[in-house]
This record gives sequence, C-alpha cells and structure tokens, in this order.
Amino acid sequence: MAILVTGATGYIGSKLTAKLAEQGQHVHILCRTSPTLPEFQKPNIKIFLGDITDTDSLKPAMENVDQMYHLAAYARLWAKDPSTFFKLNVKGLDNVLATAQEKGISKIVYTSTAGVIGPSKEKPMTETDPRITGFFNLYESTKSESEKVARGYAEKGLHVTILNPSRIYGPGFDTGSNPFTKIMEMYIKGNWKIIPGSGNDIGSYPFIDDVVDGHIAAMEKGRSGERYILGGVNASFNELMSLIKKYTGIDRKLKHIPFFFLDILSRLMLLNAKLTGKPPMITPDWVAKYKFDWALDSSKAIQELGYRIRPLEEGVRETIAWIKENRL
Repeated sequence: MAILVTGATGYIGSKLTAKLAEQGQHVHILCRTSPTLPEFQKPNIKIFLGDITDTDSLKPAMENVDQMYHLAAYARLWAKDPSTFFKLNVKGLDNVLATAQEKGISKIVYTSTAGVIGPSKEKPMTETDPRITGFFNLYESTKSESEKVARGYAEKGLHVTILNPSRIYGPGFDTGSNPFTKIMEMYIKGNWKIIPGSGNDIGSYPFIDDVVDGHIAAMEKGRSGERYILGGVNASFNELMSLIKKYTGIDRKLKHIPFFFLDILSRLMLLNAKLTGKPPMITPDWVAKYKFDWALDSSKAIQELGYRIRPLEEGVRETIAWIKENRL
C-alpha cells in the first residue's frame, strides 16, 4: 500500500516526501503541475496531477493508499481574491477527507498551523488554552475552520490527527513558508538590515527535520481528533539575529524599525497590491501579529509522539552552513 502526500512541493511536503521515499515507502504525490525536483525522480514516488478543489482528480491518487499526509494549503499573506483562503484551506480539506473516507484510507495526518492557537501571555500556549486575541488574517481563521472540519470527520470515525507547526526554519528551497531561512540568506548577502519593533517579541522556532519527524511520528502514534503543537525553542527575534551574526561571522548593524512605521508601510504595500495585483511583502495583519509573543508548549507532542526539539544554536549553525554551500 502507498502513502499519499498532498502539498508535496511545499517546504514541509518536499522534505517529508523525500524522507518517506528514502525509508522505502511507496509514495503518491498530488500536484497541480508535474514537479521537476530531483528528489521526486525516484521509482517509488508516483506523481498524480490533480487539485484539492477537484474531487474527481483526487480519486486516482488515492487508489491503493492506506495513509495520507494532507499539507496542501494557501499559506500566504494575501490573495487577490480573498475567497481563495476558504476555497483551498477549508473546502479543499473537506474534499480530501470526504474522498479519503470513500476510499477507505485508514489514517490521515493534517497539517494546520500554530497560528490558530494564537499569541501567548504569561506562559507558552498549549493545545487547549483559549485564544487571547481574535484571528489576525484569513490564513489563521480558515485554518481554524478547517480544524473543525477535520474533527468532524474524526467524530464520524475517520482517523485524523492534526498538527500545528510554528515558525519553521532550516535547509530547503524557498516556498514562502520558511521566511526565517530566507532572512538568514538575506542577512549574509547584506539585504536584511532591520529588526521589527524592539526585537524582544518571542517566537517558537522548530527545525525542519524535527517537524518532518514529528509528522511521521504522528502517523504512527497520533490520536484521532487530537491536535499536537510542533514548536521549537522559544526565543526572541534579537536572540535569533544574535545567533545568525555568530554563525555567519558577519556583524552588521541592524536598525530597529518601530511598528507604527511598518504599519504605514504595509498599508501602502497593500494599496499597491490592490491596484497592481502584485503581492505585498508585508501586510497590516502581519505587522499586528508580530507585536505579540508567540511562545508555545510542545509537551504533548514530546510525551505522546516522541517529538524532539533541536537547540536553536545547533539549528541556526546547520542552516547557515547549508545556505553558504547551496545558495551563495
């Protein structure tokens, strides 16, 4: 029996597909266009052209499949048509799970986001803590809605485990889902020169390989209907930049940019996006989000899945070595 991966050309999906294939698994991948990644040119990886918005195109990819990782999503700051978020993140998931149920797939791991859990206050957030703010953007709100869809199928007997990864970094091609790897590359090239706000805001930074291993562990050990945070080391942006300086060996002077200035800039970018259709680099929603701490508690995944968190210093060092070897 094969394993299906949707979103296989994404940051997590490409790494997960490669690892499953290396383990000797037969892997089906669903793609809108045929991928050219050399990692996918293996005899035990079979490519199916299709789209999660087209139920009929899902069925061939699910033939002889026993397990599925659903990572396909619209994970961006902005869409020219805002309904794209609902169409892909909520309706797309419903299409996938309905077809999986019809085809008798026994276990599904669904990749959501830690963004649905929300910012932290006195302590790192767990899977069951109530959210302390509203949603900052359509990505978060539609992902939250999609989790309700997943839990609904779990209640009807489909084995669905939900994962909530946070600010992933590490080696891997640029898909827009690994911005902190991109920041490291830009810093080395002299193109990253700022620290948003004070830089004291906390984020949770998991290394990509740990997140991939967490997915595989969730398929084996995850409970149906449960969510698991796949977080990393809780650290400030200043701490992250300090490690980047240390392991690049480059000490650039970075300017602290007040949030009110970033807010004005983001609104101008958003206006330009609406006029030209060109996606903005930052949005007002993005600026508002980074005014908060986003510390996470991954204890549940550690205890139930055997999830491991790589030290931030080790992960940054490895990522920078990879950037120097592969990007420069």
